Amino acid sequence: MSVRNAEEARLVVNSGVAVLDVKDPARGALGRADESVWREILAVAGKHRVAPGVSEKSSGRPTRVHSGLVTSLALGELLEVEPCAIPEGVDVLKVGLAQCGRQQCAGQREDQEGWTRKWLQFREQTEALSKRSFRWMAVAYFDSAARAPDLEEVKTFAIQQQLAGVLIDSYEKTGQTMTDVYSWEQLSACRDELVAAGMLLAIAGQIREEMLPVLKKLEPHLLAVRSAVCQLRDRNRSVSPEALEKFSAELSLPLEAMTRQ
Repeated sequence: MSVRNAEEARLVVNSGVAVLDVKDPARGALGRADESVWREILAVAGKHRVAPGVSEKSSGRPTRVHSGLVTSLALGELLEVEPCAIPEGVDVLKVGLAQCGRQQCAGQREDQEGWTRKWLQFREQTEALSKRSFRWMAVAYFDSAARAPDLEEVKTFAIQQQLAGVLIDSYEKTGQTMTDVYSWEQLSACRDELVAAGMLLAIAGQIREEMLPVLKKLEPHLLAVRSAVCQLRDRNRSVSPEALEKFSAELSLPLEAMTRQ
């Protein structure tokens, strides 16, 4: 569940969500919130976490692994933001690939090499500044306005790099959804490949109640929502307790009950 301030974070963690995602929706699909906002939200999240264990990565930097509530930060778009130090209490990071698609890479010897090299540099610099490693989600935008690498390219990269998983999201919030773009076969095959690689599939991008039967059948590991639980379904408005409760109730229904509605 995406939140933009501490008040929303308190509401959401009390609803029992598994992942608290911090972003500024006014700054785009993966808008980076101010560091002061990060710290206010992380203070709320910290009360719902347990003491971390520490594991070592091949980089030699420690990775803190928590149980309980997981916290995620959106860092903006790769071509627009700079690496920065990430505060304690963050588990997962993601950065968008808008304008990184093949049509934007004319003149480069290898189209994919351009964005993947920059992504890896961004991760390395972020972890160096933070003095620790993180779990990273690769982001695949499904709308053409993003001019981003396609799902197949992003998934292949994520598997090669053994990332935490892939997030399928929308760049422009125009009402177009993932199921308008990808077939069931494409989505199912993507999930199967990620599962075989020990990775996660997360779905976002203006999820609506009527999509839930398809999504429950697909069984992604995570559903990331904001507009569906905001006032008037507007992601730039506040989270609505009533909408959050209604969406949670719909999500908890068995698949058979959804298909009968």
